[in-house]
Amino acid sequence: MESPPDNILVIFGASGDLTRRKLVPALYHLYKRKLLPERFAVLGVGRTALSDEEFRTRMVEAIRTFAKTAPEDNDDVITFAQKLHYQSLHTRDVDAFSQLPPRLTALDAENNTRGNVIYYLATPPDLFEVITTGLGKHGLQHQKETQGWKRLIIEKPFGYDLQSARRLNNALHRVFSEEQIYRIDHYLGKETVQNMLVLRFGNGVFEPLWNRNYVDHIEVTAAESIGVENRGGYYEKSGALRDMFQNHLLQLVGIIA
Repeated sequence: MESPPDNILVIFGASGDLTRRKLVPALYHLYKRKLLPERFAVLGVGRTALSDEEFRTRMVEAIRTFAKTAPEDNDDVITFAQKLHYQSLHTRDVDAFSQLPPRLTALDAENNTRGNVIYYLATPPDLFEVITTGLGKHGLQHQKETQGWKRLIIEKPFGYDLQSARRLNNALHRVFSEEQIYRIDHYLGKETVQNMLVLRFGNGVFEPLWNRNYVDHIEVTAAESIGVENRGGYYEKSGALRDMFQNHLLQLVGIIA
């Protein structure tokens, strides 16, 4: 399989729960399967004051705790961790984003990633517009032949209603073009969710029966093994109903139906 283009992945909210539980362990799995670019770097950005080494230590612990398969080779995890870097930054202050251009330039020169950058917003929703504005103020969205491509990935929820979603969309388009923006829900990448389509369309028994003539009702259960943990700030504003029901579960119902 061909490797993706060389790039730097910038994770906003790098000191948060999503990065620790999902993103970095997932990146490690891709690294083990040789599905990451030949030349890449990860720059974690967060308000917590951490050095590169402190961030790496945290992420190595996260990989050992949350990776789907426990790392067999400790040296392998340590080698991967050398690709991880950290930048302490107050993300609510757009002027603070002036610290990013020199850091990205240095990482680009070190790893020869040709200016290709992915910005991943693993943050509370109220920071989406602020971060995008900060990136735009310092020209970090520009892409030309000599500057490489730039991509913006936004985790759900994308707005709280139609009006706020449109407002957020307009704010993003003031900085990034539509072709640069990716709106995602990591829940849809879960194996159980992905397997729904295979179960239906790859099964000669279920496919002919999967319709309103034979299905009386469906029941979707979200069996979570963790609580709020350290996500109190997120749930205080978004709420568990909006987080799980409006986003994850309704999309799952859409796939089933």
